[in-house]
Amino acid sequence: MKNNARQPNPSNLSVRAQNSSMPTFVMRVSLSLLGLPLGGYILGSLVDRQLQGEISWAIAAALLGLTAGLINLWMWMKRPAPEADVSSTRL
Repeated sequence: MKNNARQPNPSNLSVRAQNSSMPTFVMRVSLSLLGLPLGGYILGSLVDRQLQGEISWAIAAALLGLTAGLINLWMWMKRPAPEADVSSTRL
């Protein structure tokens, strides 16, 4: 007797992770989720030192960096995946 249960479709992110090399995937995700907010925080703290005020520029710039990183990942996932070349398939 066959199992007629449907297999769930893999998410776009998991397909990208399987089709790309692991260092490339990890670098893309870590840059988007860690690098951009950290860079925004550093730039914002420099602005905070120059402009003493009620607004925390460090937090605002970190949130802006996080938003830019999430948009970057979203656009990367929505971009069509390159066609796999059968001759260069790794075993």
